[in-house]
Parts: sequence; structure tokens; C-alpha cells
Amino acid sequence: MARLTRAQQREVTRQRLVDAAAQVFGRTGFEAAPIDLIAEEAGFSRGAFYSNFESKDDLFVALLGHHLDAEVETLGRALDRIQSPQDLAPAIERRYRVLGTDPGWCLLTTEFQLYGMRGGAKSAEFEQVYGSYRQRIGELIARQFDRLGIQSPLSPYEFGISAIALAHGLALQRAVDPTLADTLPGRALAAFVRGALSEQPSAD
Repeated sequence: MARLTRAQQREVTRQRLVDAAAQVFGRTGFEAAPIDLIAEEAGFSRGAFYSNFESKDDLFVALLGHHLDAEVETLGRALDRIQSPQDLAPAIERRYRVLGTDPGWCLLTTEFQLYGMRGGAKSAEFEQVYGSYRQRIGELIARQFDRLGIQSPLSPYEFGISAIALAHGLALQRAVDPTLADTLPGRALAAFVRGALSEQPSAD
């Protein structure tokens, strides 16, 4: 087996730190997570951490970027499979069913967003990464609206932003009230989609 180049080794190290951070942040939240624990979970020293990331904030922004890239890709594949406007709500419900059982990412994103709004480091970088995510979701929705001939009182960007806000809000509500049905986020998002698409032209 060929030896990894220095650049490849660095990328492997960074990815292991990102993966470890996802686990640690998921258990403790962002602000309570110590750098030493993240490095230990990845199998590295504190020095290795700082050779790859300037701070915990820097690492979180990298982790967020990885997660949101995967989210856009996964959602895009799910929506590409639908064949009619009527298929959109069930597809969204299936895709976001996980929010009922694992609200961790929504909680983390909300925590970091509040941290940034209150003057935390990397707030500008966070907004850049998250702004790109919102824009890409809007573009993805626009492509599906065009492909399926969907009409809505909301623009594709507004549709995407509203779905994100609803998803995050429902995840927060599930976190504070576990008695809520774990199917609620998916069902509520599907209901939102049906309402937002209620002005479809007649098929006649």
C-alpha cells in the first residue's frame, strides 16, 4: 500500500478531528466541549489539534460545513426521485423523520448561532457557511419547482428557509418536551409543504 503524502495525512487527521468533534459536541454541546477531549477522542494530542485548527470555533465551522454539504446532497437525491408535486410532501416527511429521534444537529446549530450573535468568534464564518447552505437549499427547491411545474405563494428560497426554520423549531420543542411524538417533525413539515403547494393549477 502506498504511503500517504503529507497533504493526505493532514486531511486524514483533520477528518478524524472533525468526526471526533461531532461525537463530543453531540454529548456535551459546543461551549462545554473541551479541546483536550476532542483530541483524545480522535487519538491525537492537543498539539495535533492546534496544528490543524486554530480554535474550537474553527473546528465547529469545518464540522458544520461537512454536515450541511451532506444535507444538501442527501436532500437533493431524495427530491430528484419524486415524480409529481403530490410526491413532495411524503418525500420531505421521510427525509426529516430523523429529527424526531435525533435533534442533536439542530440544537448544536442553534447553540452556535446564538453564540455567534452574542459576539462569539467565527460568527462571520458561520454566517458564510450557513448562508451558502440556505442559498443552495433555495436553488435545489427552485430546480424541483421548475422540473415538476410547482407553483407556490412562497419563492423557492422562502420555501426552503421556512422549512429549515420549522425543522429547527420542532427539534427544539422535541428536546424540551420528549413526550411529543417523534413523528411530529416529519408530519408537520409535510403539512407545511402541502399548505405551501395548495395553489397548484388544475390538471384538466
